[in-house]
Amino acid sequence: MSPIPEIVTRPSIPRMQSTVSLTSKSSWFFIAHAQYCTNVFNSAVEHDRLQDQAIGLDEMMHNSSIHAPLTNPRQIVDVGCGTGIITRQLGETYTNAHVYGIDLSPVPAGQTTPNVEFILGDVRQLIGSHPRLDHGSTDFVFSRLLVLGITDWQGYVKDMMSMVRPGGWVEMQDLVIELYLYGSRCSGDWEWMKAIYAAAEKKGWDLQCGRNIKGYMEEAGLEDVVVKEYKLPFGTWLAEEKPETRRIGEHAAREYGMLYYHAMPKMLQGMDYTQEQLERFQTSCLKDMAGREGLEFRYYVTIGRKPGGE
Repeated sequence: MSPIPEIVTRPSIPRMQSTVSLTSKSSWFFIAHAQYCTNVFNSAVEHDRLQDQAIGLDEMMHNSSIHAPLTNPRQIVDVGCGTGIITRQLGETYTNAHVYGIDLSPVPAGQTTPNVEFILGDVRQLIGSHPRLDHGSTDFVFSRLLVLGITDWQGYVKDMMSMVRPGGWVEMQDLVIELYLYGSRCSGDWEWMKAIYAAAEKKGWDLQCGRNIKGYMEEAGLEDVVVKEYKLPFGTWLAEEKPETRRIGEHAAREYGMLYYHAMPKMLQGMDYTQEQLERFQTSCLKDMAGREGLEFRYYVTIGRKPGGE
């Protein structure tokens, strides 16, 4: 298959004034069956942050968030839909499709087209039990940034494939939790990063999922699997060369250090670190993730098609 086509022309996401505060705190919860450990900031402030992040990611991808080559889909599912921004976008683009956004936390109210519906719950429990989410019922399943929300990627990918009709598409967008400086990995020796990776091994997170999803899709039996990699900079150092990265770079430099700072005590829970060690990790995290020239994450988009169909 040729490189992922940009075949969708859809309404641009409305720009908004961010009201994000750097002092927002995270609350966490667990869904036992799915073994999710998701950082949920169920507040207007966090909804603003997620909205601003979504707009920045959309711009980074040249205002084409969806990479799968969809043709007249009848049903679409957006897993872990957050604020619902992509769900609503899909509803506006594919007006003849039923579009379902699924999340563990209630989606904030907003203007929604009649073909969009939000469902509260764990998608892996809902498949086959919810009347609209039967096996083989969906033309396209989309998910984004579930790196700290999934502890069984093989099972998750297989379940998403089971929900798709033959010939349908699965698209997953995610990070690798490691940082690069001018193209070379720089975070491998950071003390706090090594602590997070040790916790991930114990808790079942795949912090390399962004680049590993390709293998999970192929193992599940998806075909025509294609990966596209994006540079997600901290700050605006890449904006002159790639203007589309400016907003997400500003967001990353402003938000991601504080995001990991507040999440770290929960991420490292059960790892027997002292309070002094945790505070040292947090301080180092803020310093290392500050917006400096050349610093970046890698963001991966992976699509795969279920065999069969026309």
